[in-house]
Amino acid sequence: MEIFGDYYLLGRVGLGGMAEIFRARRFQTPVEGSELGPFGRATKRPLTGECVVVLKRLLVEQAKNPFFLDNFIMETDVTRLFDHPNVVSTLESGDVDGVFFLVMEFVSGVNLNTLLGKLASQRERMDLQLALYLVHSAAAALDYTHNFRMPSGRSSRFIHRDLSPHNIFLGFSGKAKLGDFGVIHMDALEGSSQGAVVTGKLGYLSPEQVTSQELDERSDMFSLGIILYECLTGRRLFYARRGEREVDVMKRIRKAKIPPMSDANPDLPAGLEAIVLGCLRAEVEERTPSAEALLHALAPYITHDAFQQSEALVSLLVDIFPTQHAEYLRDLDNGLIRL
Repeated sequence: MEIFGDYYLLGRVGLGGMAEIFRARRFQTPVEGSELGPFGRATKRPLTGECVVVLKRLLVEQAKNPFFLDNFIMETDVTRLFDHPNVVSTLESGDVDGVFFLVMEFVSGVNLNTLLGKLASQRERMDLQLALYLVHSAAAALDYTHNFRMPSGRSSRFIHRDLSPHNIFLGFSGKAKLGDFGVIHMDALEGSSQGAVVTGKLGYLSPEQVTSQELDERSDMFSLGIILYECLTGRRLFYARRGEREVDVMKRIRKAKIPPMSDANPDLPAGLEAIVLGCLRAEVEERTPSAEALLHALAPYITHDAFQQSEALVSLLVDIFPTQHAEYLRDLDNGLIRL
């Protein structure tokens, strides 16, 4: 267990090209007379009720690159302002001896990609109402960030740019939250994304991303359309088939030729496929224009309230992820998670 600043790093849970991610816990300064460990920190726990968090630490080699450093600082400055029930909260940021970090709330559960993979391995498809609940949650988060206002009142559009099932976190609390805004571009505050570096996971990029065009909210809508398609059909949409290269996948994304959803799920309500296809138009001008528009379009198909679907999500996660649920219960009993 590593000590980093005021945090115990309980274990690394992720490593990317820019940063590493840890499950962590904050500790307080030692009380007078407490036993000290080799690092001058208290080996006894002088704190009560401190929760497990996620600590994202910029890699030392990337901190030397002004582009990565500026984007990491942009992420911390922006996400600390976000306050929405479907957006992962950023709690703290700073640096320890020149190593930059940010701290986020810990969503105890799995991400949507893990859930979809598990269902696929069991040859099961997600319940329709649960799929709509999860995508509705993500759309609500996008509607908030796309129309975000700075403390001054100035409107600032923040495009996610890396929207995928990997960044939609599903908790045993029944919540679905959007996170990982690490590719917010430096010029986002000026409302432009021209010249942004192509980032994101290949299978969830928009046609504008694979052709390095300027991005707006409708790029995120294409990515969300892919996620909705996969939740409703249980099938991947854009992926490298046997013998294909990444460029072949990019060509299919540019053309946006979508296989009929009814082939995979003949029980889809009439009209729902059209809503998905509206998000997946190759031409930006023909695409669903906003997250708000998608929320309105989905509303007639949502027959269960949010509380029912929250309970349904918990029931599903408990059933197919018993090990993670046991860890959640242990942390809950130890006061490491607040409901």
